[in-house]
Amino acid sequence: MSGNENAYDLLQEARKLLGQRKPAQAACLLERAKAMEPHRGSIIEALGIAYYNSGRHEQASREFEEALEIDPTNHYARFGLGRCLHRAGQLRLAIGQVKLAAAMAPEMELYGETLRRLQRELGARGGTGA
Repeated sequence: MSGNENAYDLLQEARKLLGQRKPAQAACLLERAKAMEPHRGSIIEALGIAYYNSGRHEQASREFEEALEIDPTNHYARFGLGRCLHRAGQLRLAIGQVKLAAAMAPEMELYGETLRRLQRELGARGGTGA
């Protein structure tokens, strides 16, 4: 990137890197973009994805929560938060978030599939799970 970079260009380059399965590199660009535009939901959501795919689930969770503060109707951020909660062992909270995401965007088959998988996991645990 040149010295004349902007947040939009950084976001676009980061999305390419995410598509190439290079989330750590994408996160670096997105951190710079967020510093330029700290309240841009699309940047924050993408940073959550990059962190999640880099194995940085706690940081991802914070980004998804921040994206939801900006836009509570962001179904993908809600889904991402649910995945982070699941990784943290908070299965019931994860199910709640994924259930909301599935209700907000019923056309997203991934949400419904994930919800059913998490509910099966909860059932296999005998209904226990933070």
